[in-house]
Amino acid sequence: MPLLLLVEDTPADLRKAWDIAQSAGFTECEVSTYASNALMYLEKAFEGKAPLPDAMLIDLNLGTESGFELLRFWHGNSKLKRIPIVVWSVMDGSEREICRLFGVYRFVSKHDSPAVLREALVSIISTAGSSASS
Repeated sequence: MPLLLLVEDTPADLRKAWDIAQSAGFTECEVSTYASNALMYLEKAFEGKAPLPDAMLIDLNLGTESGFELLRFWHGNSKLKRIPIVVWSVMDGSEREICRLFGVYRFVSKHDSPAVLREALVSIISTAGSSASS
């Protein structure tokens, strides 16, 4: 049962992202509307009080908070680095470069078609399925 940690603060985008994730094969979702809440969830997962997600889908522009805080935490933790992140956000070239430097699995602009986001999420599940059967 693939679990997605979805970090998005806009209700319409949250619904859209979860619909796309379900169509890609994710069956469970932990939703955070703030990066700080997502960080608390990950800390609980480290303590064994919540499952670690199989992937994370995050928006970088979270109103008063920044998804970059979550990226920094992920990048600095070897256990988390194994969890692929898809950044789904409105981005300029510098934000894409930062994502690339952090080692983000994929970045998808919110201006792209839903098929682009779906393909990125399907790729994660396909990769996870292949490594599980190896």
